[in-house]
Amino acid sequence: MRWRREQAESRAEFDLATPEGRNDLVFYLVGRFIVVLLAVVAVESLVTWAESLLFLPVLRSLARDSPMVDQGETTSVVSLAQWLLGFIRFMPPTSYLQMTELAMRSLAVALAIIMLLFLVLPPWLGALAFSRVVVHKVSALQQRRERELTQMDQQRSQFMTDVAHDLRSPLMAIAGMAHALSDGVVRDEALRDEYLRSICDKADRMGSLVSSVFDYAKLGGGSYALEREVIDLSQLLLREAAAAYADIEDASMRLTVLVSEERCPIDADPMQLARVVTNLLTNAVRHNRAGTEVALMLVRRAGVAHVVVADTGDPIAGDPEDLFRPFSRGDASRSPSGGSGLGLSICRRIAEMHGYDLTLVQPYGRFGKAFVLKCVVVG
Repeated sequence: MRWRREQAESRAEFDLATPEGRNDLVFYLVGRFIVVLLAVVAVESLVTWAESLLFLPVLRSLARDSPMVDQGETTSVVSLAQWLLGFIRFMPPTSYLQMTELAMRSLAVALAIIMLLFLVLPPWLGALAFSRVVVHKVSALQQRRERELTQMDQQRSQFMTDVAHDLRSPLMAIAGMAHALSDGVVRDEALRDEYLRSICDKADRMGSLVSSVFDYAKLGGGSYALEREVIDLSQLLLREAAAAYADIEDASMRLTVLVSEERCPIDADPMQLARVVTNLLTNAVRHNRAGTEVALMLVRRAGVAHVVVADTGDPIAGDPEDLFRPFSRGDASRSPSGGSGLGLSICRRIAEMHGYDLTLVQPYGRFGKAFVLKCVVVG
């Protein structure tokens, strides 16, 4: 799935905005450096062994003591050729032995240079390979950063467009009804009361939207700090279920609570975590038909507590990750009665700030869908 590929790419390229991402990058580079270093040491050992076995005996035989011949000034090809011809023509026979010794010593020097180059070559290639790894990774991080900045600009623009859209419609309706009441166009008393109720409803909806936008911005701004403490997750869920019972009953739905009273300690901000549970229950009531069963469950597995808010309604079509984006309502239409579209985004942000994971699972057993919040149990 696309969202899984995005997560894999994110892990591969590291998030330098977090200490975890920077540590992962350091471990990656250190790991690659160790691999390159081991390869260099292995190749260097192989070259040393080959030279000691093949070249070193030859070098020792060539470098034995012998008289040297002064070559004089041979700084060009012509002068070198003239010197060599004259040297061979006028050299006494006894000097041929010296010439042979000189050639052998020159060959020894050349062989020593070749051996030195072979010894220097593995570290140079290793440094080149590691530098290519670093350059490639830095380039990938830079490209990812540029993509993130572009995506952030697009999301910011879309966010402002969605906020303006959701505020403009009720604001224009309020303005129209207020002008009608002010100009005396509406004379029927019952219609006036209906206009006033509609104005109040739309004003409340606008206030709720502004509060949601403020909360979303505050939680994502980086300056908000959770007030964490060790709490009993079981008791928190039982309280939230009791608080939501009346609303679920009024919606002609049935609430099933499968939460043991056994203590389940977690380290969390009780107010923000309760907000997540409330939003998930409200979301289940708002987006399902009458007669739907809503379930709140707590499942413990090997040090992890799963808070499950499930319902027997229809599954949600499309990419599940789209639900957690701002102003997403799970369908193509922007229903005016469908809420602000920020509830699940706020829930995901609160979960991430705790280090928890909030996902949509569908189907979930006999339920059509379920939102699952994974919490770490302490103690």
